[in-house]
Amino acid sequence: MRSASAESLLSRIWRNARPLDRLTAGYVALFGLGMLTLGWSHPSTKYLVPIHIALLVAIGVMIASWDDQRGLRGFFRRMYPVILYTFFYCETAVALHWLFPGFFDAQLLAIERAIFGIDLNVWLVPVQKAWLNEWMMMGYFSYYLVIPTLGLTLYIQDRRRELHDFLTAVTVTFVISYAGFVLYPIAGPRYFLSAHFDGPLDGWFFVPLVNWIIASAAIHGGCMPSSHVAVALVVLIWAYRTNRRLAMFMTPFIITLFFATIWGRFHYLSDVVVGWLVGVAGLKLAAWRCALPRRHVQPESEASLRQVPVAS
Repeated sequence: MRSASAESLLSRIWRNARPLDRLTAGYVALFGLGMLTLGWSHPSTKYLVPIHIALLVAIGVMIASWDDQRGLRGFFRRMYPVILYTFFYCETAVALHWLFPGFFDAQLLAIERAIFGIDLNVWLVPVQKAWLNEWMMMGYFSYYLVIPTLGLTLYIQDRRRELHDFLTAVTVTFVISYAGFVLYPIAGPRYFLSAHFDGPLDGWFFVPLVNWIIASAAIHGGCMPSSHVAVALVVLIWAYRTNRRLAMFMTPFIITLFFATIWGRFHYLSDVVVGWLVGVAGLKLAAWRCALPRRHVQPESEASLRQVPVAS
């Protein structure tokens, strides 16, 4: 009886799971497996593995039992990946050296110097005035707002299919970026080139605000590719697809963000260029995955992801 009940639960999870659910649960499982095989010596692994097991159970129960109608459960059913993004980013700190013990900044900088003849982050120092720093860091700070802003807009408008596909693209982009962190670990110019800077950037509000966020939550490494650039590009393109007015409002902030990643000494130019490529790849892969036939989705679940006309 218990075996049949467990089989019924697993069948219901499989039928109800959408591409975003499978991607999120797959990432949780794969990262947990990585901790067990490649990163067991890291002190954080011993409590992160149980957290991943608990997350898998929670996601499975939610997929099997919750619908995405209005109400608190419906909100979490549709938006839960957004709630997990910060946790996923912070825990990549345990994975940065699974494959390589050090960072490849010297190698990357040698390539950039051969192409451009300068270190762009250092070259910008003479023009980094306080008012420019404030504008750049305002753009950088906007990164923390753009995903929930577009996500909540689509949620409030009840555009379920578009919200699902948007969050799938964002999640795919994050997953590719985190794989890059492990495959090619980069510490970033604020560490590797610190001796070439006179001191921290001057500023009055956004500069200290961003510095506080970086000091509180940023990991040492995780620069290649720039996930800020990759995900912001995905958000901007999805905003133009679904809400042109919101997209036009976001555009100057996201374009500033692209420059601010270098201006603020968080990334090299190469990180930004690869970030753009990763963003495009994330969009393409998510579009392909979401276009596959949903043979295992229950009719009522498929109907809940109905397509809503795009607003201009």
